[in-house]
Amino acid sequence: MRLKAEHKMPLAEGRLLILSPFAEKSRRVTAETSLARNYFVAALADEIFVTHAAPGGKTEQFCREIQEWGKELHTFESEANNNILSLGR
Repeated sequence: MRLKAEHKMPLAEGRLLILSPFAEKSRRVTAETSLARNYFVAALADEIFVTHAAPGGKTEQFCREIQEWGKELHTFESEANNNILSLGR
């Protein structure tokens, strides 16, 4: 894993924690690994903000699932986001 120079010292001093659901050997970003990353981050978060989710799309499905977990879901107040807003908050 390549670290930015400014991250090396805080990591060595125990002031920076890097979490990943993937093995060190994972190198490629795929639709599957992106979805796994999103679920991992959502599981750690208390609240989730999604800018937009197309009706019937994967992001909308993701929003439905994380809301079932009891997570607070936020988005922009917009007619384009009515599908997310209708899920409640």
